[in-house]
Amino acid sequence: MTSIPSATVWGSPTARKHALLIHGLTSSSHTWHRVASSLAGQAGFLVTAPNLIGHGLRRATDYHMDLIVEDLRPYLSARNYDLIIGHSLGGVTVMSLFPHLSQSHPTAIILVDPPLQQGAEKIAVKDAIFSASCINIKDAGAYLAENPLWAVKDTIYRELGTRLADPEAVHGIYKRNQPWNFLHHFEKTSTEWKVAVLISDPAIQQTCFIDDLQPFPHVRPVHVPNAGHWIQYEFPEIVVEEALKTVAELKAV
Repeated sequence: MTSIPSATVWGSPTARKHALLIHGLTSSSHTWHRVASSLAGQAGFLVTAPNLIGHGLRRATDYHMDLIVEDLRPYLSARNYDLIIGHSLGGVTVMSLFPHLSQSHPTAIILVDPPLQQGAEKIAVKDAIFSASCINIKDAGAYLAENPLWAVKDTIYRELGTRLADPEAVHGIYKRNQPWNFLHHFEKTSTEWKVAVLISDPAIQQTCFIDDLQPFPHVRPVHVPNAGHWIQYEFPEIVVEEALKTVAELKAV
């Protein structure tokens, strides 16, 4: 167990396009394997996916969002990114990075089913569910039985994420970031960025609510029919499609 930064990288070190992918709670950098492989192999990106503190065998004593952001800032200092994607907790983490991104570099930002705001009651439920997933580990077979749209490798990496995550990090993230509301970050977006939010099918699961986005007309909502919360597993091609579409929109400006 360590606090030393770690990340998974896909693509050529000489690539001219760069993407940063941020995983969600009790997950790991490997959650992006299908999205990242497509971005690197088909679109020529160098893709970097860090492990957040509290994940990937990384530990910390404080999980306030300011410290999660501070841990990621060296990745922003290293280069500008043409594309940034975050899933769930990773989505609101990306939003918290907004003040530290280049305001002049054209950047496509894709938020995958982010929990933009949550009340105390919902937080208590989520805390119990996610911390338990790191204690009572389900194997890949159980995840596959519950999620028929996932590939076998998805279930393996989901199990791995829970094995490498610290249940105390789950408690700490929820405890240290109340009230849980990240909507104000949408007021800080640069005109050089384009932001899209992928939203799961409300008939299956609701984490991100389209009504929360209505005050921000510069943010493009994208409903993904038949998708649950893990859109990058169920429909990775849609994540890639929307990412490349948003990158193309920036170039067309």
